[in-house]
Amino acid sequence: MSRLSTHRSFVSALLLLFGLPGLGFAAEDGVRLQRGQLIYKQQCVECHGAQGEGVADEYDEPLTGDRSIADLAKIIHKTMPDGSEEDCVDDDAAMVAEYIHQAFYSSGARMRNQPVKVDLVRLTVPQYLNAVADLVGSFRKDVTIDDSRGLEANHYGSRNMRRDKHAIERIDPEVDFAFGAGSPGEKMEAEEFSIKWEGSVIIEETGEYEFCVATENGARLWVNDMETKLIDAWVSSGKSREERASVRLLGGRAYPVRLEFFKFKDKTASVALRWTPPHQVEQVIPQRHLSPKEAATVLVINRAFPPDDASVGYERGSSVSKAWDTAATYAAIEVANHVLDHLLPLAGVDRKDDDEARRSKARKFCAQFVRRAFRRPLSEEQERFFVDGPLTDAPDLENGVKRCVLLTLKSPRFLYVGMQRETPDAHDVAMQISTALWDSVPDKELQTAAQNQALLHAQSIRNQTQRMLSDPRTKAKVSAFFSHWLELDEAEDITKDPKRFPDFNERTIADMRTSLELFLDEVVWGESSDYRQLLLADYLYLNGSLAEFFGLDTSGDDSFKPYQFDPRERSGVVTHPLVLTAFAYHASTSPIHRGVFLTRNVLGRSLKPPPMAIEFMDGKFDPRLTMREKVAELTKSKACMTCHEMINPLGFSLEHFDAVGRVQFEDKNKPINASGVYRTLAGDEVPLEGPRDLAEHAATSVTAQRSFIEQLFHHMIKQPVNAYGPETLNKLHQSFVESDYHIQHLLVEIVRVAAMHRLSPTSQTAQL
Repeated sequence: MSRLSTHRSFVSALLLLFGLPGLGFAAEDGVRLQRGQLIYKQQCVECHGAQGEGVADEYDEPLTGDRSIADLAKIIHKTMPDGSEEDCVDDDAAMVAEYIHQAFYSSGARMRNQPVKVDLVRLTVPQYLNAVADLVGSFRKDVTIDDSRGLEANHYGSRNMRRDKHAIERIDPEVDFAFGAGSPGEKMEAEEFSIKWEGSVIIEETGEYEFCVATENGARLWVNDMETKLIDAWVSSGKSREERASVRLLGGRAYPVRLEFFKFKDKTASVALRWTPPHQVEQVIPQRHLSPKEAATVLVINRAFPPDDASVGYERGSSVSKAWDTAATYAAIEVANHVLDHLLPLAGVDRKDDDEARRSKARKFCAQFVRRAFRRPLSEEQERFFVDGPLTDAPDLENGVKRCVLLTLKSPRFLYVGMQRETPDAHDVAMQISTALWDSVPDKELQTAAQNQALLHAQSIRNQTQRMLSDPRTKAKVSAFFSHWLELDEAEDITKDPKRFPDFNERTIADMRTSLELFLDEVVWGESSDYRQLLLADYLYLNGSLAEFFGLDTSGDDSFKPYQFDPRERSGVVTHPLVLTAFAYHASTSPIHRGVFLTRNVLGRSLKPPPMAIEFMDGKFDPRLTMREKVAELTKSKACMTCHEMINPLGFSLEHFDAVGRVQFEDKNKPINASGVYRTLAGDEVPLEGPRDLAEHAATSVTAQRSFIEQLFHHMIKQPVNAYGPETLNKLHQSFVESDYHIQHLLVEIVRVAAMHRLSPTSQTAQL
């Protein structure tokens, strides 16, 4: 045996002795790892634990992260061991860093030590609400909402909408009319007339919507539930009044709406249909949210559920509490009661039919209901248990249907995603696709494809996913991802110093949010769908009010349209006014808040909680100091700079934007200094002179791109990406690059990966 072989055998024995088998390193590396482990055991294990898990109150955070070995060595050289920093420096610090990084610190080490798997999870709250809505909705008429916008308006020359007095039929872009003492059109007298507006209201985001009818005349409004008036102001008062009522609606859907209005002998006439959507202020419902096509009623569950667990960074149905189970029970009762109230339109069960016909129709409905809820055909045993049993044992037909609905909706086969066999079939694939894109059950086309065994190949999955991408439900879910990615919850209760920003108000915030939504919609759903434009686009969508706020020429136009900027001034979401405003203080910028956001969300770097909470108290600093100087002073300690050497340069790069996102050139009468150096994961230094440098680095950074893919995967699939294989993220990134960073392509591939997981090799005819 050669001396080298003997040396390698000796090192291998040492690695086994010290618990490092299977790390896959060459013998030459093993000597340094052995030495690093010995130093770690002598100087670090007491505080950080054998596997870096932490053991003491002061060091209870695990040693994990994404820093390079060089960065770890630098930190160890300067700060460890605590109180005896001179004991581990230079090459000793480097060897400890190598050992820590390879043994338990890096993401690869964590995957090796604690491999993750696809978990059996229940429906999240959005998944439950959407699944129930579509399950019941599948028994209603299928209405396609096209690109036409506005409401159908029918005018009558009488106060009670008599057909023989019908005078005008047209499409109104919105409802906001002040007729005064005159008539709304020919063949109509000014003293007496009525108007009926019909169509749908298009909802993009789930939440509470307050509707308002403003009029001095008579009016009544229906939204979604066309059998019950939401607002009833039919008794005319002759005095201007505003009647309001709220209703919860699910995003990505259209809801039927009808507004009836009349004037009779009042001195004047006017009517406006307004709303207050989530995160917005009251406004006339704009044309882009109205359709002249009347959608079908959507069942929206009113029962409140406890929030889903989001401790891993995205919402998952990972736990079942008593409160959640109770909420699911009451929600099932709500659905059952709704079905009973609508047996005729849903099931065709008519009280005029004879008993045999009614029972036949009820059984057919129940069988279809269970099948669609379970997302697959039923076995004979399941059909007997879930369909025939409830119908036979109940005292009457109606109670039998109710029992069937309750039994189905409380079954794990409905409540849990992924209750499949060892080898999934086409119906499991259909469920994965619909859950990923719509948070819902498969539609008829997807069901048919599964029934025909047409979903067991990569290309067929891609084809179905591509078809479903354009559905508003997909767009609503992707919109929710960007809200999470950009932490728009921070923009919920923004207030600014009225003395410094007197023209900043709730309307400004609402317009900023609309501006960001229009920008994201353009980038993601446009033809190029280019991820890089999220970070590099040099335009903003502004209306007249926002344009004036930012000192631009409005030309009197208050509609939203793109405004071009100097690329050095504006760069995608990084410099969007809403993001800049959300991550700022009441009266000043906040490089720390902006830097942390950029570090974690945009660049995909991990940060540990600060070792101590230090409140930024502006009044305690010398008033002559700039914000940059204050932050540098606050974070200058070694403990702080461990993270702030990464955070601060990123935050400083945005110092040319004040607390409301407007450009500023001076702070405390000193020129703004936005320069800095950001150190990448690999240890490379990136000089930053402003937002464009930052955005260009983020757009080309592999770390940032992989982080975006991972976050999008988690949001859409609700499972860890590593559970689908150690190479999944790498392959998705490779495909993303080859598609020229096409976001829609990425969505398709994410769904394909999840849908094909654990399919038999013979079924998988194409890979990434």
